[in-house]
Amino acid sequence: MRIGSGIRFASKSRKDLAMNFPSSKFVDQESHKAADSARSFGISASLLFLAMSVMIIAPGCNVGAQRHNTIGRTALEQGQFSTAVNEFQNALNLNPRNADAYYNLGASYYAMGKQTKNAQWTQQAEQFYRQAISLNDQHVDAHRGLASLLIETNQEKYAFDLLNTWKNRYPTSTEPIVELARLYQEYGDNRRATDLLADALKLDANNVRVLKAMGHVREIQGQTHLALDNYLRVLQLDNQQTAVASKVASLQTQLAQVPAANGQINNGNPPLASPSRYGEADPYVKR
Repeated sequence: MRIGSGIRFASKSRKDLAMNFPSSKFVDQESHKAADSARSFGISASLLFLAMSVMIIAPGCNVGAQRHNTIGRTALEQGQFSTAVNEFQNALNLNPRNADAYYNLGASYYAMGKQTKNAQWTQQAEQFYRQAISLNDQHVDAHRGLASLLIETNQEKYAFDLLNTWKNRYPTSTEPIVELARLYQEYGDNRRATDLLADALKLDANNVRVLKAMGHVREIQGQTHLALDNYLRVLQLDNQQTAVASKVASLQTQLAQVPAANGQINNGNPPLASPSRYGEADPYVKR
């Protein structure tokens, strides 16, 4: 999962800073008031000040952790595993509950394990993925990464259980449904994948990711006109989807050529395209 890069710090005048950061005198007065209130509830002043310190420090830790995650992801994409792991560990040093850092570590160890066939690194990756999910049980990439790892290690049942449990935990979310549909589609059960995506569209008829996934599955099944309808709907909602625009152009060209080649009108269901497995234009990946 790519973490957003580029943090902008707007310059502020002294007046602006004064409004956003109270003077030490004000903080001191308010701290004593808070301490008095805490004592009335039996809370120690030291515990209160510790909590206040955590509240003040946390935002800065999150920014720093995000920066390390960003640098680490760049290194990981370049195959610089040692640098990537160090950056993700630095992110955790700043924020031990950063789910993205655990996910990124999982992705790193998974990649290293696959490249070197090191089972211990693969097992470590699984633990990192699970830790990310324990901290954020709606972490899409961690669920996807863990499901992929379970499939690769011949634990298909657990991969399906993982995504079904996520789906049942959040019945109104489209994300687990799409991931589950992806898994069924990869196992050749396009009918089940289509049914799941239809359920997702009932929850959110304008969800670009669901529409792209539905178009992909229908295209694989040879339902070209239906796939084209899904892709066109995607472009209506987001005209910046360049990969989808290319897909639409390709399908329209193929559909236009079929009547001329066959001397008859296309019925909408010929296997005109044979899309590859998920690559750069993977419809299941959020972009």
